[in-house]
Parts: sequence; C-alpha cells; structure tokens
Amino acid sequence: MSSSPSTWYKDQFMISTNQTLLQLDVINKAFDSDIVYWTKGTSPEALKSMLSKSLCFGVYVLPQSSSDIAGRASPTQIGLGRCVTDEATVFYLTDVFIVPEYQKKGLGKWLMECIKETMNSWPELRTAFLITSGEHAKKFYKETLDLTPFHTRKQVIDHGLEVLHKWGPGSSFNKEKSES
Repeated sequence: MSSSPSTWYKDQFMISTNQTLLQLDVINKAFDSDIVYWTKGTSPEALKSMLSKSLCFGVYVLPQSSSDIAGRASPTQIGLGRCVTDEATVFYLTDVFIVPEYQKKGLGKWLMECIKETMNSWPELRTAFLITSGEHAKKFYKETLDLTPFHTRKQVIDHGLEVLHKWGPGSSFNKEKSES
C-alpha cells in the first residue's frame, strides 16, 4: 500500500502496518487452522500478492530481553487484521485473528482500536464493512468499530440496496455454493 507505516505499542506488544514485518508462515498457518475458519492456506505467491495489495495490521509480541532477540530478525507475529482498501473511500476488513495462546489479553480489542483510528483518519471514507457471524463477533465489531448491520440502515431500505457475493475457490465456504 502507498501510505507510510503506522506503529502502536502496548506493554510487550506492537501493532504495525509495516509490510516487511509480516510473517507469511504464521499467516498461512492461521489460515489453515480453525481460528480463521472462513478461508484456507494459499500458495506463497498468492499470499504475497494478497498482502501487498492490502493494508495489513500485524500484531506482534516483542522480545523481553536481549537473549530473546538473538537470532531473530523481527518480532514474532501473533495476529493480523487485513484491510482491502483504496486508503480514502472504501475499507473492507477481513482475515482478523489473534493466535490462541495470546487470546483473552485484550489484543483483539486493541487491534480494532488501531484499525478504527486509521479508518477514522480518512475524511472521505464512504463505507467500511466486514463479513462476520455469531452474536459475540457481531457485538464485538459493533462496539469496537461502530459498525451496524447493512440491511437495517434506512438508506439501504429506502434505496433497495443489496450486497451481492460469490464464493470463490479459495473460500472454505465454496462447498456451499450449490446451496446459495
């Protein structure tokens, strides 16, 4: 993406939009796991392309001592929030995860705070959206990002707007395409 990287620090953790810190093996491992149930791992080439064309918020644990740093070129990635965006008017949040051993530490909420800060800094933002399921996730994104269900907005109802989609071969939901 074109903008200069942003970085936030909290305790022993860091969130950064610096693309050079992203760890493809960590991301692909998460994609192949149950924590990112809506997708599956992909080829290194496709993953590099996908990430390079997105605004990625990597979540990292920082070394606590110089001995932890030895032999390590960068901090260990433990999470991600990927945004497909033009960095001005449209913001689609996807591929959000924190690895299980770091969950329940407030990192997901902090990640959303960093994403919201970035999103709110764009004065010409027209729409921000994500796709989620489950009452806990819906409540979480409503509270942390101020998102509301699309179908309940007066403007949507008045203008008859509809969100259309198609499951692609890379979706773990693709097997359901005959049912949709």
